[in-house]
Formats: sequence, structure tokens, C-alpha cells
Amino acid sequence: MKKMFLFFVLVLMASQLFAFNILKSTPEDMHEQVQEKLGHKIEKYEQNIIDTTYLYYFKKCDWIWTEEMWKTAVDKATELCQNKIAVAASKAGDFGEKLLQSLIVTTEDVVSGISNWLNKQSEEYKRRHQ
Repeated sequence: MKKMFLFFVLVLMASQLFAFNILKSTPEDMHEQVQEKLGHKIEKYEQNIIDTTYLYYFKKCDWIWTEEMWKTAVDKATELCQNKIAVAASKAGDFGEKLLQSLIVTTEDVVSGISNWLNKQSEEYKRRHQ
């Protein structure tokens, strides 16, 4: 009976891991994926951008990567590696690192703000026209 209970608990735990699509990914994994998307070997300044993006999103998802958050982070890192302001910031040392961190947070806030605004306006429309 104990073995059956233990087996049940293990199956339940395993199913939860697959349900949330938890990933074990490292900064090196992100380097590889961004490099693949960029189509060239990443430079040192691009590594800085990728590492900063990795840390920001890793903290944002409470130290547990999901497939959705991983894809978002890789896409954002790729986008920032192609952004002239982010590239200049990455090459500018300590000040640039702070600027880069601010860019990541600002773009995330803008996307979140637009999404929240759309949801709010959609609900208002439904309220008015139903």
C-alpha cells in the first residue's frame, strides 16, 4: 500500500512538471538560441545584452523558467541585440549596463501597459454594449 501511494505521488509530481512546462535553461542556452536567431556568432557586447535580459526575466518568473517566459526572453534578447541604443549602452560600461537594464524594464512596462489598457477598454465596451 505504501509503495502504491509513493508511486501515485511520484506520478502526480511528474505530471505537474510537464503541465507547467518547466525548463532547465542556462545563460549559455540563451546565447546559443539568440546566436541562431541573429545568424552570426555573438559578440561580447551581445553577450552582455543577453545576460542582462536572462537575469531580468529569470527573476521575473521567480527563478523557474516556463516555455512561454523562455521564448519571451529569447525574443527580447534578440530584439535588443539588434537595437542601436541597446548596443551602444552595452558598449558603454557601467552607465551602459544601467541604461540597458532600464530599456528592458521600460519596454516590458510599455507592453504590459498596452495589454492592460486593451483589456480594460474591452471590458468597458462589453459593459456598455450588452
